[in-house]
Order: sequence, then C-alpha cells, then structure tokens
Amino acid sequence: MTKKISVRRRLLCGASALVLALAALPLVQAGQASAQAAQPSRPRSRQFDIPAKPLLAALADFTALTGVQVVRSSQEALTGSSAQVTGTLTAAEALSRLLAGTGLSARFTSASTAVLSRRGEATRPVGVAPDGSEELDPIDVTANVPPADAPYATPGPVSFISGEQIERLPPTSVGDIFRDTPGVIASGNRIGASVDLNIRGLQGQNRVNVMVDGTRQTGSSYRGYRGSRNEVYIDPDFIGGVDINKGPYGGAGGVGAMGGVVNMRTIEAGDILRPDAEYGARLEGSLGGDMATPPPAGSHDYETSPPDFFNGDAWSGSVAAGVKKENYEFIAAASRRKAGNYFVGTNGADSFLDNRIPGSTPVERALSPIKPGWEAFNTSQDVTSFLAKGKVSWGDAHALELGYIYYNNNYGDYNETLLSFVGHPTIITPYEQFALAETTTNTFTSKYTYDPGSDYINFTAHAWASDVETYSEVLKDFAGAPDGDGKSHIRTYGGDTANISLFDTPLGQLRVNNGVEAVYEMADEKASYYFGLQSKNPNGNRLLLSAFNQSKLEMTGWVALLGGLRYDYYQVKPTDHLSEYPEKEGSRLNPSAGVEFTLAQGLQFYALYTEGWRPPSLRESASLTFSTVLPNPDLEPEISKNAEFGVNFLRDNVFIGGDKLRLKASYFNNNYDNYIIRTRIPNDFYYTWTNIPRAKFVGYELSGSYDAGKFFIEANFTKYTDIQFCGEGGVCSFDVAAGDYGVVTIPPEYSGAITAGIRLFDEALTLGGRAYFFGERYGGYRLLAGAVNAPNYWAANTIVDFFGSYKFNEDITWDFSLENAFDRYYLDPLSTGLLPSPGRTLRTSVSWRF
Repeated sequence: MTKKISVRRRLLCGASALVLALAALPLVQAGQASAQAAQPSRPRSRQFDIPAKPLLAALADFTALTGVQVVRSSQEALTGSSAQVTGTLTAAEALSRLLAGTGLSARFTSASTAVLSRRGEATRPVGVAPDGSEELDPIDVTANVPPADAPYATPGPVSFISGEQIERLPPTSVGDIFRDTPGVIASGNRIGASVDLNIRGLQGQNRVNVMVDGTRQTGSSYRGYRGSRNEVYIDPDFIGGVDINKGPYGGAGGVGAMGGVVNMRTIEAGDILRPDAEYGARLEGSLGGDMATPPPAGSHDYETSPPDFFNGDAWSGSVAAGVKKENYEFIAAASRRKAGNYFVGTNGADSFLDNRIPGSTPVERALSPIKPGWEAFNTSQDVTSFLAKGKVSWGDAHALELGYIYYNNNYGDYNETLLSFVGHPTIITPYEQFALAETTTNTFTSKYTYDPGSDYINFTAHAWASDVETYSEVLKDFAGAPDGDGKSHIRTYGGDTANISLFDTPLGQLRVNNGVEAVYEMADEKASYYFGLQSKNPNGNRLLLSAFNQSKLEMTGWVALLGGLRYDYYQVKPTDHLSEYPEKEGSRLNPSAGVEFTLAQGLQFYALYTEGWRPPSLRESASLTFSTVLPNPDLEPEISKNAEFGVNFLRDNVFIGGDKLRLKASYFNNNYDNYIIRTRIPNDFYYTWTNIPRAKFVGYELSGSYDAGKFFIEANFTKYTDIQFCGEGGVCSFDVAAGDYGVVTIPPEYSGAITAGIRLFDEALTLGGRAYFFGERYGGYRLLAGAVNAPNYWAANTIVDFFGSYKFNEDITWDFSLENAFDRYYLDPLSTGLLPSPGRTLRTSVSWRF
C-alpha cells in the first residue's frame, strides 16, 4: 500500500506540475510577446479573393482569412456593401480596399486588432469611448457562420447535426438522428430507449463520450452474448443541435474517450423566440401512426398488421417559454411523448442463406423471429421531461449559466440474448411482452465565463452532475436473480476549466487553449445478484483527471501549424462484493500535431496525427458478470494513434448568386495499441478481459451540401477499406477477437445518405426525401474460431423517407413525414438483437411560436 500511495503521489505531482506549467505558459509568452512587440517586423502578404457583398459578411471573410479582429463603435450598425478585394496584399491593404466607398477607415492598434471609424472622426485608444468610459464591441463575425458550416471550416474529423435536420424526420429511436452523419452509427438502435454510438468502428466501454449539454451519464448494461451497451438518455424534442468530434479530442470532454466526443446541446431561448424578440413561447404537438399500445406483461398475443393511422397510440406535445434580454436569458420547457410498440415492414426478404459456420451446409434461416408486418414487442416509450436553463451577465466580462434537465421514460426493453432464442428448437423462449423498464435521469449544469476582451484571458469553467437510475425486469430476471432488486444506479460528477490566449509572435499569431478536466463515476448495481454473489453491471468508482493544451500557430495567411498535449490520469476502485480486487491507476501524456493549408478562400487541406488514451472501464475492472466474466486488474489502457488527411471546401455564390456549396473529404488510418477484448481463460470455463497488441480501422468519409434557395441537396458516405485485430506474433485476423462477443461492433463496409428537397411559394413549402443506404458487415458474418455466436446478419438495403413542411406565417409551421415509405422489412446495421426496424410510419406535427 505504501508503494501504491507513493506512485499515486508521484503521478498527481506530475499532473500538478504539468498543469502549473501550462498555466504559466501564457505569462511566459506574454512576456515574450511584449519584448517582441518592440521589434519591427515586415507585414506579411497573402492572397485575397473577397467579392463585393454585404459589409458585415465581407468583414467576416476578412477575419476568417487573416485572424485580425475588427472592432467598432457599439452605437453604429454596419450597413451597405464592401468593395471587391483580390490579389496578394497585406492585411492593412486588403482592409483598406474592402472599406472603399463605405465612408469608414481602419486603424491597426496591433497585428491582430483593427478599429473602424468614420472618416473625420477623432481617433481614440481601443476600448475607450469619447467620454472615456465605454469599450468598443468586436464585430461578431461568427454570427455569419452557421454551426452547420463549422465542419467545412474545421481542419479535423468533425460533424454537426442541426435542429432543422432532426425536425425533418422525427426519430423513432434517438439514434435515428445520426443517419445523416458520416462515420457514426447508433448500435442496437431498436433496443431500449438509450443511444449507444459507434464512431469509425469504436464503441462501448466508454470509448465514445456521448454528452448532454457537456455532461456524462456513463451508464451501461449487460446484454448477454451480445456484450454490453453504453447508455445515454435524452428527449429528442429538446435537442437543439449535435456537435461530433471523431477520434481523440484535445479539449474539455476528451478525457478517457479515444473514439470520439459527442455533445447533444439542448434548446436555448434563442431557439424558440422570434428574431429580435425579447420573450415568447412555442407550442408543439405531433401525431404518428404504425404503433399500438403494448399489451400487459407476459402477453404472447401480438398484432400482425398495423392499426389505423393516428389511432392515438403515438403522440407528443411540448411547451417552451423563454426570455432574452441584454444581460440575462431564461428558458423553461416541458414535454410528453408516447409511442406504442411499432410494426415492422412487410416488403423484402425475411430470410437469408446462412453460411456463417465454416464447413457446414448452408441453410435458409429467418432474418428474425419477428415476421414481416408483426408488432414488435418491447419497443414502446412513454417519456416525461423538463428543462430549465438560465444565463446572467454582469460587469463587462462575467457570465454565469445554470441548467437542470429531468427525464423519465417507461419503455420496452429486450435482452438480445433471449431474443435470439425465440423459436429455437431446443432452448424454448417465447415471443413475449415484458414488463416495462423505467429510467430516470437528473442532470445539473453550470458554466462561468470571464472574457474581458483581453488577448490573454478568455476563461471558462464548468461543473456538472448526472444521476441515472434504472429499474428493469429484464435485468432482474435474466438467468434467475433471486437476490436482485432490478435496479442499477450510477452518479457522475465532473468539471473543467480552460483559458484561451492569443499572442503575436515573429512566426505569426499563436492561439493557446490550456485547461484541466475531472470526472468521477460512482456505480452501484444490485439488479441481478445471484445469491448475493454476482451481478451484470459494475460496482465501483472511477476517477479521471486531465490537463490539456491545444495550440494553433497562423504562420502565414495560408499555412497554420496545429499541436497539443494532453496528460491523463485514472484510478479505478472496485466496491461492494468486488472490493477484494485491487485498485488500478495509471497515466499518459498524449501528443497531437497537424498542419493546415488554406490555398484559396474557402479551400482548406489538412493533415493530422493524434494520440489518445482509454483506461479500463468499470465494466472491465469492477464488474463480476454472473461469475463467468472476471475483472482483470492487470489490464493496460488502450492507446490510439490516428492519422488523417482531409480537404474542406466552403464557398458562396459558386454557380448562381446566393448559393452555398460545402464539401468535406477525409481519409483516416486509426491504430489502437493494447486494444481490450473479452477472452476465454485457457482451459477454463471463465472469461476475462485482456489486451491484444493492436486493432486497426482504415477508411474514408465524404460529406457535403448544396443550397440554391429553391432547392437543396445533402449527402454523406463512409467506406471502410481495412479492419484488423492483431494478436501476438503479428498475426492479424478477426479470429484474434473471437471471444469478444463475436466482434459485434464491426460496422458495415459502406453506408451513407442522400437528402434532396425543393422550396416553393416563396419558400413557404418545402418538400423532400432521403435515401439511407448501407452494405453488409465488413468482413462478412463468419462464426469466428472460438466464438459462441455468429454475428447478427443484416442485408444491404436502401430505406427511403419523404418529408415536408409548410409555413403558414412566421410563427406557425406544419411538418409531415413518411418514413420507410416503401415499408421495407430490414435490420439496421449494427443490430445487436434480431429486432427488425419500423415499417412505414406517417407523422404530422404543428409548431406555433408566439
């Protein structure tokens, strides 16, 4: 114990030293910058191509290209148009040409700041008004760049899902919203009410951090032979947008997650208010078809055809009210959502030629025990949710935000293993409606910002907590659990601080983001104890600590260098009946580096190398699964080493005036050392967790959109070219990971979606459709040597949806959709259970803002 404490102290001391070093970096650089400022330097020239356009938009382009912040008097609105700017110019020359004819002039107060004034006005120091008291406000150039454009201006693997995209085709399962995102698939999307994401082949065991307003829920549940699933719960009515970072992320949210970071942002006051309104409210209501109220628990009587449309078994309603003033804003919202068991499709093959077992005679086998047109038991949801968020600003630089989210869902749940045995010739498991599960989440968020307008200080601090409690008869009854109470409970606490600083150096402008992050998980489960000895879910605590640095050096107008360091530390402590297992801890310094080339306005090439780290999860180190899957205290953390090359294109007025073209293409080569899998203990009945030397996922992604006003098109595509699992001696084969639940997380070889629509009657009416397509599992469905189960089979398919929207006026909108329009019978890719997806589903909704 003395040695362990000593090691821990050394690790924490090392982390503290790194944090202090990072915190001191701005002071050192500030001193260097002050010294360098006294030395004259020759202004840099760069290529400009900014067409004449509204002045504020032109200044946004200028700032995006040069990094120069333009400030102005807060009393004067900038109107009119800019002049065209082309050629190789310094920033001062370009800004002077851009302002020609506007009556404005610019004065540079530093290499990164320019002040606008009317010609003839007396100049004054930056930040001082004519009366000596009022600061100038920066022009908000980011207001002209919608969040949906951010992926096409970011040199890295990022995506965004807008609230508009979610409203077009309301999700039956929350995971449906990710169909428009390359590289991201919701695994087991029809099981339960949670979302479990696969990003570029990685999922589970906290490899992907899925957050709600920056908070983690960190829950998981055991699914028998199909492994386990991470579980995050949210009401889709409250989602305002989704930010997605694929792979290791260097900022807040990235600790312990090397597969990606996803943040589902809930609605804010600005999402429901009329433009420029200070207060208002929004009412929404919807009706859906193809669903039926679930029968009583234990029922085996299912319907074989869907009921009439809008039978009252699928509906939702929500109300939200908000206020937005200069120094404060607030929103409160409540939602009720009810959806019965859905009905599966009727068209398409319901069987396949099963040749998954090598050496056996292929046989025709049912795709699922649930036949075309049947009611899908255990797919209902009954959601009640509430949200309250507020923000107050004071002084010239301070702001505080507080938020609370309540979510309760009574829903159908399956254990995928039991579903696999429905209709089995020797293991008799009936097709049955189970008692509904119930999950309640309480989420608390807070955020403080201090932004005095200094180049060196832009400070943010978060603190949050989440509490997730689940009761499930499926958990309690699986394999018999006489001592279980059917409950699992996990609390997670966390917080982070960060500061962004800007420095002018002889090499260019340097942007530095320094921060620290902490997460503490507390898991307690007695849901499925078997005579007090075993459970399916973790019992233990896990601490994650991190200090990070993200830097970007703008060397010229077309070259930027990217770099970062992240120090991560973890500690796992098993509790309750697992307390005899030792604590485990470790740390690592993870670097990243990259280069960005902006060869023309809106055209960007980038190359990145990023390392990440994923310590063992509570399930791998503090969960005794029916005494057959044993924790392994000797597990080493996984290490990711990812390389990516990509190109972004973002430009307006390409083919016709006012159109918008966005494109993103990337190639990724992701390698994972010490990859953790489940494996059978040699010559024993038991399983445990172990590290294999390496896993690898290689492929490319494409995404883009074109909007000409009268019509639009969006598309995404993902293709995997290589997936490997490598054992000792360099042997690479899927068989290396055979014991890991049949490697159920391998994605389809390709997938994507194409969305197109038209806008009619002065864009009051929008009509469109989406084709979502996917191929078969990469590498096929062969029963791997040493595996108990073959992977679930799904067939390549294309699912077509239609949608429409009509705006009666600025405040009243009618939306309608027809999902799975051709009533296809199919399983989603990465289906963990043999549960077909919903058939043809009609929905309609009305939104009224007042």
